[in-house]
Amino acid sequence: MTATDAIQADASFRTAVLSPTLAVMSFQLGRLLSRQRLLLAGLGVLFPAAVMLAVRRTVAEGLDRDLAVTMIYALAPEAVCMLGLLVTMCPAVADELERGTWIHIAVRPGGRRALLVGTYLAAVIWTSAVAILAACLAVLVARVPQPLPLIGILAVLVVLSTLGRAALFALPAVILPKRALVASVAVALVVEYLAGFIPAVINQATVSLRLRSLLVEWMGWRQKLPVEMQLLIDPQPAWVQIVAVFGLAAVLLVVAVKVLDFRQFPPSVEL
Repeated sequence: MTATDAIQADASFRTAVLSPTLAVMSFQLGRLLSRQRLLLAGLGVLFPAAVMLAVRRTVAEGLDRDLAVTMIYALAPEAVCMLGLLVTMCPAVADELERGTWIHIAVRPGGRRALLVGTYLAAVIWTSAVAILAACLAVLVARVPQPLPLIGILAVLVVLSTLGRAALFALPAVILPKRALVASVAVALVVEYLAGFIPAVINQATVSLRLRSLLVEWMGWRQKLPVEMQLLIDPQPAWVQIVAVFGLAAVLLVVAVKVLDFRQFPPSVEL
C-alpha cells in the first residue's frame, strides 16, 4: 500500500466511522445539558456526600478510613455509575423510535453503529464526570486521611465501571429498546450483583469482581481480608483486571453492534 492509499484509507475511515460517531456523541452530550438532566446530575454528585456527612455525624470517635473508603466505593463507582448509565445508555434506541427518527438512522451507511457507539461514549463521559465529582466531594466531606491518592483510585474505578457497564447496558438497549430500563436493572442485579458475588467461574465475566479486586489491591487490604472474603476477589495483578474490563466491554459492545445491525423495528410490531 502506497502512502497515498494509506491517506485515502484514513480519510475514508474518518468519514464513514469516526465523524458520524463523534457527531452522535456530541449531540447526546448536548442533550444531557438540559435543566432536568443537570438537576439529576447535581443530585448524583451530592448524594454520596450527604450520606457520608450523615454517617460522620453519627460516629463520635471519627469514621474509620477503611470503612469510609468502602462506603464511598459503594456509593460512587457502584451506585452513581449504575444510575447514571441507566439514564444515559438505556434509551439509545428507544429515543429514536419514539421520535420517529429511527428510519433516518437505519438507512444511513454506518448510522446504526454510529448511534450505538456515539451514545456509549457520551454515557461514559457524562456518567464518569458526575461520579468522579461525587467521589471527590464524598472524600472531602468524610475527611478521609490522604485524600489525593484515594481520589485517584476512585477516579480510575469510576472510569472502568462506566466503560464496562455501559457496554453491558447496550445489549438490553438494542434487544428490548422499549423495556431497556427494566431489562438493564434485571441484568445489573443478576449479572453484576448476584453472579458477581458467586465464587465460581461465572463471576470472572463481571465488572464488579474486577473493581473489587482493584480496590483491595490498591488499598493494600489483601492481607487483611479473612479467608472467606478472599473468594470474592481475583488474586491476579491490577493490569489483568484492567485488561479484563476493557476486553469485556469490547466483547459486549461488538455483540450489541452486531445485534443492532440486523435488528428491525417495524411500526406494527409491539416492542
